Amino acid sequence: MVTITLLVLLISWTTFLVNIITIKQSQNLIIMEENNRPMPSLRVGSFNCNGLGNRNKRDVVLRWLKNKPEEIILLQETHTTSSTEEDWKKSWDGEILFNHGTSNSTGVNFLFKRNSNIKICDHKIIEQGRTSLVEIEYESIKYCLVNLYCPNNNETSVVENTFSEALGRSRDDYLIFGGDWNTVLNNQVDKEGGNPSHSNSLRQTYLNQAMADYGLSDILRLVKGDVSLYSHINKQHKTRTRLDFFLIDDNLVNFPTCTSDISHGFSSDHSYVTLTIQGSGTERGKGYWKLNNSHLAHEQFTNGIRQIIRETENQSYDSFSGLWDVTKMKIKEFAIRYGKKEKQDREKEKEKLKKDID
Repeated sequence: MVTITLLVLLISWTTFLVNIITIKQSQNLIIMEENNRPMPSLRVGSFNCNGLGNRNKRDVVLRWLKNKPEEIILLQETHTTSSTEEDWKKSWDGEILFNHGTSNSTGVNFLFKRNSNIKICDHKIIEQGRTSLVEIEYESIKYCLVNLYCPNNNETSVVENTFSEALGRSRDDYLIFGGDWNTVLNNQVDKEGGNPSHSNSLRQTYLNQAMADYGLSDILRLVKGDVSLYSHINKQHKTRTRLDFFLIDDNLVNFPTCTSDISHGFSSDHSYVTLTIQGSGTERGKGYWKLNNSHLAHEQFTNGIRQIIRETENQSYDSFSGLWDVTKMKIKEFAIRYGKKEKQDREKEKEKLKKDID
């Protein structure tokens, strides 16, 4: 009788353990499925609409944009004023952040689709009718989007002020600049027809330097390579240029998905530019270091690199790979120091010029 009782207890205990294990395995499978499920993508569009002061054109263009998959759209040259805000809100089913220009010039807006699950944290106008920023949070990741409509001249004050404001914030987010820059980054692949070089060359030089200094990437070029692509057509001057593009935080390049493209526009001589980012659930780190290639044109910099190589190769190492690793480390440290000093020297020179002008 005792044996039968023990046997029943053993069977009951075994059944209990099996049930516990089954429940635990089911929980683990659920957790694995959650971890392996891809995060939703943040999709952003940018479009110079060539003015939407006319109600009929505005309604048609906004309907066209509603059918786009992007949750956030950066609009330039909107021609909005405080008196037209209500008309815009009636035509757009979602949030609009305005930065007014005049009824026939400038203006930049952020358009948000309804039910996009994007939390708007802050909005700031930097240059009236020209540049604004918005801080958002999406799927627990923080971004700062900057919308620019640069003037068509060879000055850098608007973009310099915008970079200063965006980078000078107390921040823990990823920076994304987008809009109509009214210059190209590369005359060889971003321009066709007319003069070999773009007329707004000072802004072009500034942007290329800023990308190196602040850790920004021209994402479309990283994706498409050196294929000639254009976002603006000027039929009168018979030119094609890539004036509209995104510059993004270098750290975003390493996300599971980070891509950009150009598609046709609507009722405008500008194309529609897109950015798609699939977020990463990992905690943000320091990112990676990128050599400022413009330093290679400086004799002082290249002489310093040669000196490092000579000094390092004269030391004793167990293998060539060890020599290579140490050389790379020393060059990186030297390049960072050089870049910081060059930046400081430029700032000092800029302040000196300001004082001389005043």
